Amino acid sequence: MITLNNKKFAKTENEFINSLFNTGGTCVGYYKPLKKRIKLLDPNKKEIGSINAYGVLGACTLVEGKKWYSYGTPSIIGDYKSYIKENEEIEEALKLNNIKRQY
Repeated sequence: MITLNNKKFAKTENEFINSLFNTGGTCVGYYKPLKKRIKLLDPNKKEIGSINAYGVLGACTLVEGKKWYSYGTPSIIGDYKSYIKENEEIEEALKLNNIKRQY
């Protein structure tokens, strides 16, 4: 499970269901680690954003049936109040999923 701006994302269906009964909050979506990025998905498993190996959090929207990636925080996560906290959580998510950080 990863946390971004106090919003939890589950890796599996079981993690998502278990979050309903555990203290600390319910998951707002899923995540799927890939080779060089982490896909962020809503509860219906539609892609809403990603974290790439460079540590950039981006939003994903559909425009005329095609995915459009842009720099910005997906609305389900909300705006961070601290740039440092955003970077720390992104770094933690990348490390947790064994994605080598690129600079």
